[in-house]
Amino acid sequence: MAYKDISRGVSLAKDHANYIAWLDKDTAGRQAAYAAITTPGNRVKTERVPGYIIPFDQNGSGLVYLPAKLISATQTGRGSALATTLKGIVDEFTFSSTEVAALTTPDVLDNVKKFKFAKLTVIQRVQTSTAKESSRITGRQYYRHENDSVTTHFGKKIAADTYDSVITAIKAKSAFNALFTGSENALASKYRFVPEGA
Repeated sequence: MAYKDISRGVSLAKDHANYIAWLDKDTAGRQAAYAAITTPGNRVKTERVPGYIIPFDQNGSGLVYLPAKLISATQTGRGSALATTLKGIVDEFTFSSTEVAALTTPDVLDNVKKFKFAKLTVIQRVQTSTAKESSRITGRQYYRHENDSVTTHFGKKIAADTYDSVITAIKAKSAFNALFTGSENALASKYRFVPEGA
């Protein structure tokens, strides 16, 4: 162990003590700590509507449609533009209630609970912080950037679709790439794909 590692012991011990104090807080205490540095108007609340998704583990002609909550075409408030963009990006790989209702005897499984669909999360940088703030847990100073986060689910549209092929198609969309190119904030934005069942 290097001396620089040993010298970090004092500051880490203080951080550890602050962390333990955080863990000892009751629910009300933690909520108060969050509220002290959180602006309610900056919270993203994505509006969703009922729809359907075909899981990637379905093969052949007997595809099934599972109920899912899809991003609504109507959004208000913080993160609404990002939510609307993500809806447009994955619409091709989801089914609205109207689309399924128009099908001839679709195989809909309404009794499936808590199925973990594949998902895409985009964390969009809204404002880059230039001044450090104290962590509510450890007290350490850090740059608290302002971000919006929206998650959307997706599946296959046709039997031949795979998880990898759909991701490739999504990444090729100009609307997807526009989220991460151009401005400084866009370049700092991030995305994450999570496979089905994870």
